[in-house]
Amino acid sequence: MENFTHKARRGAVIAGGLALTITLAACSSDSTGQTGTPEDTATSSLASSDSQSETGITNPKNPAALEPCELLPTEATATLGVETRGERKQNDLKPSLPDLCAWKGRENGSKQVTLVALPDRTIQQYYDNKSNYGYFEKMQVSEYPAVVGNTKAPMEGSNCTMYMAANENQIVMSSMFISTKNIGKVNPCDLAKQALELSLPSWPAAK
Repeated sequence: MENFTHKARRGAVIAGGLALTITLAACSSDSTGQTGTPEDTATSSLASSDSQSETGITNPKNPAALEPCELLPTEATATLGVETRGERKQNDLKPSLPDLCAWKGRENGSKQVTLVALPDRTIQQYYDNKSNYGYFEKMQVSEYPAVVGNTKAPMEGSNCTMYMAANENQIVMSSMFISTKNIGKVNPCDLAKQALELSLPSWPAAK
């Protein structure tokens, strides 16, 4: 029963994180009063060199060029303590969004990391819509700007969802889930950040 409940909670949080991802683009478009698509609005708002310099991305990556389960390299799975092979999953809330990949912990129910690359998304959209989250924090993952967008503070729950700008117009979402028995003992955001840090070097450079 505990394992079933943990799986149900994991699925609900993944769905919630992706639902907010969908909402962010719409909110960003509506707030500008423009009639173009969210992707058009996001691209035009970050087209200037000033906007590019503010993000501080000196080594842009293109993780969207990879298959979802290639986002986390094999050597990273060993460090994180998850299975070598991930499971590719469709976004049930909006099938038009890219598929994600989930890697389960080697100990049943111990943890799970989920990664997905989201093209046509900017980190500014998350900055502008921080009120959509119960807990929001700006941070850096290596030299890349990122945010934690979560329902609760990291040590108060079993999950953390982090959004990192891989380049000026592409976001990678990293979600980490830990066992409920580790709530308050393990910071899931530290693990979500570690998953990104370990993966970054393997991603292709943006052209």
